[in-house]
Amino acid sequence: MFDAELSGGDEIIRRLGDLRFDSKKMQKFSRLAGAEMVHQTEERFYNQHDLERSPWIPSQRAIADQGKTLRDTGRLMASLTYVALPDGVKWGTNVVYAKSMHYGRPELNVAGRPYMGMNENDRASVLNIINRIMDVDL
Repeated sequence: MFDAELSGGDEIIRRLGDLRFDSKKMQKFSRLAGAEMVHQTEERFYNQHDLERSPWIPSQRAIADQGKTLRDTGRLMASLTYVALPDGVKWGTNVVYAKSMHYGRPELNVAGRPYMGMNENDRASVLNIINRIMDVDL
């Protein structure tokens, strides 16, 4: 599985520590944050950009078909999922070529098109989820 773990910096880690003592809140966080990160990753496919909003280099197939890069069959994007963990969340895909599409394959002249990970907007979304959960009694 090609995946990313939630490790969004000191503030997220500190706030997650507050949730660890409440298993219901931690479970809710893992589900909401996982769904959010899958959504944010899917948005990169829709908008054809990397984590820093830089446009992906169009693939030869996308140019030839006047289509979108990494969207030929939709399999890669549709495979994105998350796993709620006791102490966080992991999201990713089990598609065998996912890592090659993210990092590229220079020996095959395939450019990397990074889509997995967290940017500042993602970190802000996750902190917002934590803050909402902390303010609500379950």
